[in-house]
Amino acid sequence: MKKVILSLFMVAIALVVTACGTQPKMPENSKSGQSEKTTSGDTLAEIKEKGEITIGLDDTLPPMEYRNDKNELVGFDIEFAEALAKELGVKVKFVPSAWDGIIPGLDAKRFDIILSSMNATDERKKKVDFVEYFGVGQILAVKTGNPLNIKSVDDLKGKIVGVQLGSTGETAANSINGIKEIKKYDLTTDVFNDMGLGRVEAAVVGEMIGRYYMTTKPGEFEIVGEAFQVQPMGIAVRKNDNQLRDALEKAVRTVEGNGTLSKISEKWFEKDITKQ
Repeated sequence: MKKVILSLFMVAIALVVTACGTQPKMPENSKSGQSEKTTSGDTLAEIKEKGEITIGLDDTLPPMEYRNDKNELVGFDIEFAEALAKELGVKVKFVPSAWDGIIPGLDAKRFDIILSSMNATDERKKKVDFVEYFGVGQILAVKTGNPLNIKSVDDLKGKIVGVQLGSTGETAANSINGIKEIKKYDLTTDVFNDMGLGRVEAAVVGEMIGRYYMTTKPGEFEIVGEAFQVQPMGIAVRKNDNQLRDALEKAVRTVEGNGTLSKISEKWFEKDITKQ
């Protein structure tokens, strides 16, 4: 009897061992409890299929992207985006977004790319990939005739300088030694208005916004020296969205090479600022 029980026990152990050895094999590239992270590499194919690229932007940044008195989206970036879409062979759809949520919106696939005067900073490069197009810096503006003979930032020592609060112009001014006072304004227009009244002796502003504002009041102000603290701007795409990034890179180089980008710049700034 003991021999029979022992034999049955050995058979049971053998069955358990066999069952354990025949469990389904996990896929080679998978791990239990984890899902493999997918990339966005098919975005270009999706854009081509639907015939449209969606672009996230902040529509409150004249002259780059803003709404005119007819509530139409206009500006440098709008025409730039349309030129790129033409190279891709698709239409463009703009999706307005609050600036502080624009990168999360890209990650959530609310739009395909961001084209909204975004500086390609090292911090942002940790979150998105960029297709850079050209660098934009700060400019030094004074009243026409330059009564104080200001030629560069070195001449701001002892001067009263106006900036827009929270702007890159404010950051730039804070890095310049010897300024007597930095006056901060909510709007760039207020900076220039006070400079016209003599309350500010010079203004440090972003080149695009500064040049555009001066076209609205021709003859009142002028730019001295060259743009400084230049930073690249870029089109943001999702990480690993390599096919779309490469296609945009090619499109950007094309509109740069055929003069389209220069024409857009001259229209909005009366100067080709893409060549600096």
